[in-house]
Amino acid sequence: MSRQRQIAVLVEHYQNPRYHGVLEGADVIMPGGAPECGGSVVIYLAGEEGRIKALSFTGQGDIISQGATSLILEQVLYDGLTMDEVLALDYDVFVDRVGREAVGNRTRNATLGLSTLKSAVRKYQKDRLLTNPTAVEPSRNGG
Repeated sequence: MSRQRQIAVLVEHYQNPRYHGVLEGADVIMPGGAPECGGSVVIYLAGEEGRIKALSFTGQGDIISQGATSLILEQVLYDGLTMDEVLALDYDVFVDRVGREAVGNRTRNATLGLSTLKSAVRKYQKDRLLTNPTAVEPSRNGG
């Protein structure tokens, strides 16, 4: 994909973000980032038995941080990824998908949503382990 196309996709997701807004009844509300560093997001996650039932986000920041957050939530929900599959997602592969040429040296902005999503998944798994000690320990890979 050309650099112009990568930028166009990010801008489109920035202007029309997928899964944007507060998710009522979320099991986890996970903030991430900082506005002075290119952006901040809050990931809302609802889960059930190791699966992601629903996701959404709110945030503010530049086109890269907000557009890439929309992209990762769309990917996770469209592909029906499990929580362990989310934790296994590779940051470099995601930056390549977003568009390394479009992102340039702002990879932190591009991975803000993914890293916050992984933190939300880990919190969900930890909370479930604490409330159900017989549950399987959460995955430690990829995050």
